[in-house]
Amino acid sequence: MKIQVNQLDSCKTEVAVEVEANLCKEDYEVVCRKYILQSRVPGFRPGKAPRNVVQQRYRDSIQSDFVEGAIRKYLQEAIKTESLSPISPPQVTDVNFSEGKPLIFKASFEVLPPIEISKYKGLEVEQVSTDVSKEEIEKALKQLQERMAEYLPIEDRAAQLGDHVVISINGQHSSRNQEKINEKEVYCELGGDDTPKEFNENLTGSNPGDIKTFQVKYSEDHQNKSLAGQEIQYSVEVKAIKQKQLPKLNDDFAKNAGDYSSLEDLRDKILANYVEQKKTAADSEMQSKLMEKIIADSPFDVPEIMVKEQLNARLNEYMQTLMMQGIDPKTLNLDWQTIQDQQRDQAVHDVKVALVLEWIGEKEKVTISEKEVEEEIERIAQGADQSVETLKSRLTKDGATDRIRTGLQKKKSLDLVLSLASVKSPRGNTAQSQN
Repeated sequence: MKIQVNQLDSCKTEVAVEVEANLCKEDYEVVCRKYILQSRVPGFRPGKAPRNVVQQRYRDSIQSDFVEGAIRKYLQEAIKTESLSPISPPQVTDVNFSEGKPLIFKASFEVLPPIEISKYKGLEVEQVSTDVSKEEIEKALKQLQERMAEYLPIEDRAAQLGDHVVISINGQHSSRNQEKINEKEVYCELGGDDTPKEFNENLTGSNPGDIKTFQVKYSEDHQNKSLAGQEIQYSVEVKAIKQKQLPKLNDDFAKNAGDYSSLEDLRDKILANYVEQKKTAADSEMQSKLMEKIIADSPFDVPEIMVKEQLNARLNEYMQTLMMQGIDPKTLNLDWQTIQDQQRDQAVHDVKVALVLEWIGEKEKVTISEKEVEEEIERIAQGADQSVETLKSRLTKDGATDRIRTGLQKKKSLDLVLSLASVKSPRGNTAQSQN
């Protein structure tokens, strides 16, 4: 067998193969014998028709089966012989064969590009601030205070601005193909920032038992995509009127909020949580900047198949986000091709980051142990409120365990890149330097 390898570009390889006639003859005979045994030819018992009769009757099918099987067989041999590593299905062209002659064909496929990172140690990056302001702490306390608020019933007057009316809602979209809105118990703050003015106007002055009918026209840029641009006819029944009462910020409040000994202890825990969150965010931002530098200093092309896979992953993630928000993507009449075009540059960047981190991981011998995978599965199970056994079974079934390992490998390589960097304070002083 003759093999010629042509590198079409950094990510695409072509293999030209010529299989000698004597090898083809052996494989061709195997296919012929199969047809002789399986053929049904009038005038002959099953499997007993002469070879020349079977070959004449099924010539095109025999040749087609032979060529398909031979290309598959000898292409794999060529790939193994030349130590090639295709990452896309081979595209076969220029097939040439007739009985008694050599089989000639070409096959092209994508491969990983050659990558050589010029520098990834000692890169400079500016420290991202992890400072937590007093305002942030007080805002967090205020949010906790809001969550722990009590709603006291009002029975001696009609609803007024500032009250929370408990309502049931029935709504019909202007476009009839959308599902009706049907909510049994909704707390509506009259005069609240997120309350449409039509609700304020119609429910102010109402009493329990009142039913109000009105229309609301939502803006095209409304934050709820399922309501954006819609005109909805509402029928709203007032169930109750309540007044929100916030608890006082004191030690008792802190103890009721959780495992805190005092209000000061609660503030300290909020501060520690904020610091941890900001450190994680700061590390992520600095890692991203370092990866930008590495990619800019060591440019390379990426295989199209990997870009397409990343685009599909991003689109699937986008659709899952919509569905988690209760939005059916089919109802949005989205131009998926335009969305893909808009996402392409980011997908290319994501692939480059993945390939660079893989290269660095191999260079620095970054590995992930089974224990680390188990610990990550336990963490995910705890966050999803599932048993470890149930989650592990589902991950194994979906083939997601390898994705978890890849994610851990990526994170460890990113942490390594940051640990090897020279981190500068905003004024230019070195905050961390390792080589």
